[in-house]
Amino acid sequence: MPANSISVSDILRASVCPMQLYLAKSSPANFTEPLRYSVAKQLSYHLGEEFNREENREKIREELRLTIPECGQDAFSVLDEMIDACSKVTWRQALTYDMQVDSGKYNIHGRVDRVFDDSFSIIKGGKAPTHGVYASDRLQAVCYSICLEEMYGKEFYGRIEYLGSGTIRSVVLSPSDKRLFLTALKEVEKVRRGEVPRPVRGDKCKRCRFSENCTPLERPQTLLERLKKK
Repeated sequence: MPANSISVSDILRASVCPMQLYLAKSSPANFTEPLRYSVAKQLSYHLGEEFNREENREKIREELRLTIPECGQDAFSVLDEMIDACSKVTWRQALTYDMQVDSGKYNIHGRVDRVFDDSFSIIKGGKAPTHGVYASDRLQAVCYSICLEEMYGKEFYGRIEYLGSGTIRSVVLSPSDKRLFLTALKEVEKVRRGEVPRPVRGDKCKRCRFSENCTPLERPQTLLERLKKK
């Protein structure tokens, strides 16, 4: 993997708001893995096994104590919730986990949660939307499909596994999904060249940790506004 390879996480961030990516690159790294994701990841290694609820619950608790030494009852409550939801579903056992994938053609790389002979799964700690999958999850699936197909010379289809609700959603990719990938990839490349992107304003700004440092750029004048000045 080339040193300048673009991570899938950067592509996802740029798809939400290129300014978020720009500010993240110039800010000190301060990443804490979300609790629900940590719990979902640990549970995902047991999906597809013969599942004795009590034995597996205690085993996964011990694994969480090792991976997250400061974890407590909050983590165990989330685990109980996910086990209850996931025990109602039949899961495939993966061939491999946390697989590093990359594409030389598009200069991207990422890590896939669960990989099978014909497909892959992306683990999420939240609950599934009412229909389909979330936009960022779909884009993540596009990235991994591109990498796996280039690496193995065959098609791979993706699934999003929402362990918070015990829901498996297949992702059928369309040409528009791949166009969104190319658009986000271009935004990452612009940021890497040092270009200052225009922020995308919306509800997600309230949840962005860079909101206080994000200064709105002046909106370009419309043709009508320019004509009025003459």
